[in-house]
Amino acid sequence: MKFPKAKIVPLGDVNIAVYEAGPRDGVPILLIHGWPEIAYSWAHQIWVLAEAGYRVIAMDLRGFGHSSAPLSSHEYGIEKIVGDIEGVLDALGIEQVVLCGHDWGGIIVWHAARMIENRVKGVIGVCTPHVKQAPIDPMEIFERRHGKDHYFVAFKEIGMAEAVFEQDVLAFFRMMFRTVPDGAQPSSEMYHLVKKFKQYVAAGVPALAGQVMSDEDLQVYAGAFSHSGFHGGINLYRNTTPNWEYGASLSPNVTQPSLMISAARDLYLPPEFTEQMVETVPDLERYTIEDCGHWAMWEQPQALNSILLDWLERRF
Repeated sequence: MKFPKAKIVPLGDVNIAVYEAGPRDGVPILLIHGWPEIAYSWAHQIWVLAEAGYRVIAMDLRGFGHSSAPLSSHEYGIEKIVGDIEGVLDALGIEQVVLCGHDWGGIIVWHAARMIENRVKGVIGVCTPHVKQAPIDPMEIFERRHGKDHYFVAFKEIGMAEAVFEQDVLAFFRMMFRTVPDGAQPSSEMYHLVKKFKQYVAAGVPALAGQVMSDEDLQVYAGAFSHSGFHGGINLYRNTTPNWEYGASLSPNVTQPSLMISAARDLYLPPEFTEQMVETVPDLERYTIEDCGHWAMWEQPQALNSILLDWLERRF
């Protein structure tokens, strides 16, 4: 699928790859991907938004794609990531931006809206809601509810998950990027990613139903992660506790115009998780895309794009 060429933005100790489309005088929109993703995750959105007159920028987060991938987990805390966003805005001469994030990108944009409030004119969460500060360390919550095989917990062991996933990078993405099977219900087992992938490889990497993208697109992801390795993305998870500690110093309130787009079949982040947002996000619109799982940009691109364009046109 067509995608803009990477432009490398040097930010001191890291280089960040950005991909631009649309007129330079358009309202700027910065697209932030999640895990295990890259800027290319927005391939169905970037041109549609650009053709509507917006200046659209997608970026590979540090640790992903063509951006630098420091080895130390200490280089992936929320302050570093939001610092990269601010650095990219400065380098591109953008004073204020609408931030749009999916999955981990959602966590990042809801933080950025409060950390660099004067640089953010609007916020869009795709699948990932803004949540209140947890009363205890989220890592403790995950382990209590789902055991040590929960991927947040399993990822704490440096190098272990990376080695498992790098056994067969393409197979990993074949396992991950699928629709939700009919009748599937949330379970602890769905969080056991490392264990599941070991079993998948041991079974000989059988064909799986429900692939959300073409083999050509899967190869883009496999190529990107073969280049960067998995350590950068997994290091985001290793900062869950430090990020939680840092979050205690932030206001819980998001003051900017905000849009929350949920997916009706997202077992990880179901639409009901957004209900508490009305308490901390006063200028909020919420929508749910039907017949759609967690990979909304690929599963229902037209529905997602329609919601994005409608809200952006009305608000900016």
